[in-house]
Amino acid sequence: WKEPFLDQGERFVSSQLHGSVTLPCSYSLTSVESWVWLKYAPGQGLQPIMSSYYQDVQHRKGIDKSRFSYQKTETTFNLIINQIEASDEGSYYCAVYTFRTLWFGDGVFLYVNGKKITVQQHFLLDPASEGDDVTLNCTVVSGGCAGEHSVYWFRHGTPGSPPGIIYSHGDRSAGCEKNPEAGSSTQSCIYHLPKRSLSTTEAGTYYCAVAACGRIVFGNGTKLEISISCIRQYALHVLPFITIWMIVVPLLFIYLFIYFYI
Repeated sequence: WKEPFLDQGERFVSSQLHGSVTLPCSYSLTSVESWVWLKYAPGQGLQPIMSSYYQDVQHRKGIDKSRFSYQKTETTFNLIINQIEASDEGSYYCAVYTFRTLWFGDGVFLYVNGKKITVQQHFLLDPASEGDDVTLNCTVVSGGCAGEHSVYWFRHGTPGSPPGIIYSHGDRSAGCEKNPEAGSSTQSCIYHLPKRSLSTTEAGTYYCAVAACGRIVFGNGTKLEISISCIRQYALHVLPFITIWMIVVPLLFIYLFIYFYI
C-alpha cells in the first residue's frame, strides 16, 4: 500500500461567463471506493458538488445536472462545468476515499471573466438640517452577478475614527430589475437608508457596500452635512452672550456706584 497521489493540474484556471471548463483530477491508485468534488467560496464554506460510490454517481441536492457533469475512467474523475455563471467562481477540490481515509487534491481556483459590479451613490440635492428626515440611496448594477447579494451601510464620522457598520440588508434580490434585452444577465437594484429626525451626531460620509460574486465593492460615499437649527444656534451662540451681558453689566454698575459714591 502507498499513499494515493491526486493531481489537479493547474492551480488557477479562468473562463468567460456562459463558457465551459473541465477541471481535471487524476489519482495514482485504482482501488478507490468513492470520490467527491467539492467547492469552496468565501462565506459559503466547503460545499459538495457530486460524489460516487464505485460506479454510482450522485449530484448533491441543489446542483444543476445540466451544468455540472463528469468524465470518469479508472484513474481520473474530471469535473465539467457548462454555461458558467459568476457564482461558480471559487476553489474546487477533488478527493478520494480509500483505506478509510479521505485524501484531498491541492485544489484549483476558477476565475470567471466578464462579471462586473458597480455601486453608485447619489448626492443629496438639498442640505439637511437638524430634525429633518432624509433618505440615502444606493444603486447596484451587476453584470453576470444576477441573484442574491448582501448590502451594507457604513458611516465614517469624525476624522481618524474607523467606519462602522450601521445597517445590513442581508441576502436580497427583491426589488431588482433585469435588463429587458434578450440574453442579458445585467440587473439593477436600488437600496434605501432612511434617516429620521436627524441629529448633528449623525453627520458624516455614508458608504454603501455590496458583497457578491466572492468580493466586496464599495460606493463612492454620500456626504451628509447637518446644519444646526436657528433656535439651537441662538441657544448656543447668542443666548450665552446675552446671559453673560445681563449679569456683567449690573455688576459693573454696582461696582462703579460703590467706587464713586461710597
